[in-house]
Amino acid sequence: MKLFLILLLSISLFAKEEEQHNHTGKNNIKLNYEMLDFKHSKKKLDGKREGVEIDHQDSKNHIQFYYERTDTTTTKKIPKDLEVNKYTLIYQKRLNQAEQLYFSYSTIDDNLMKETDGGNIYGIGYNYCKASIRGYFSDYHNFDVYQADLGYVLDLKNNIKLKLISKYIHLSDKNSNNFSKKAKTDYFTQGIKLHTHYQGYHLGAAVYLGERIFAVMKDGFKVQHHAMEFKESYMCGIGHSLGKNLAGHIRYAHHKAKEVPSDNDGVKVDTISFDLVYKF
Repeated sequence: MKLFLILLLSISLFAKEEEQHNHTGKNNIKLNYEMLDFKHSKKKLDGKREGVEIDHQDSKNHIQFYYERTDTTTTKKIPKDLEVNKYTLIYQKRLNQAEQLYFSYSTIDDNLMKETDGGNIYGIGYNYCKASIRGYFSDYHNFDVYQADLGYVLDLKNNIKLKLISKYIHLSDKNSNNFSKKAKTDYFTQGIKLHTHYQGYHLGAAVYLGERIFAVMKDGFKVQHHAMEFKESYMCGIGHSLGKNLAGHIRYAHHKAKEVPSDNDGVKVDTISFDLVYKF
């Protein structure tokens, strides 16, 4: 019943969460800025995130490179503020009208979390019509993370697309260090994404229920590399064309989480993000 009520709420919001739109024959440059606010965290207070994405798509190939910088103000318990750089490369190969291959790679530069600093995340996947499968392997110093994603898109009435997502996460050698020792071995998360267009607006919403940790999100564009269990996530937003080749988006997200090493439950994370996309 709870999931059904959330679904109804998401449909009424019509906010934009589906990230990737077909733009065959054109290139994209996207600039994004995000503000982060942490409540009841023992480590983090607030932060900002800046990113740039370069995107090329033709009839057979889709290549995306994304760089992201996050600066987070920490509490007095932490010796210095957090600085993170992430680099992501995604390549998709269209085999025919129904089939597509997916490959991704990400790496992390973190000035505080040495357990995941220098981590390498590899992804491979396959799309068939409306169905997709993704596999991710996160190679960290003392432990590894295996993740499997299943997705299916339903075309509903009034130009509404509904995407169902399931994520399974398995931690290997988690007891080898205090950073991941208190985490569970297995996690399972379900998600729903909604997306539609209305008079030049891009509208959608997303909900994730079920715990996840060290998860790869947004088809490889986001890697949650800190030891934080996310229990619930709610996202909404709206986008609009600002000109022939320019579009802007604004998004809001709310997460409920737990800092695992310190057993600090009740953490809340709120983010507001803005981005501009230019096609050429």
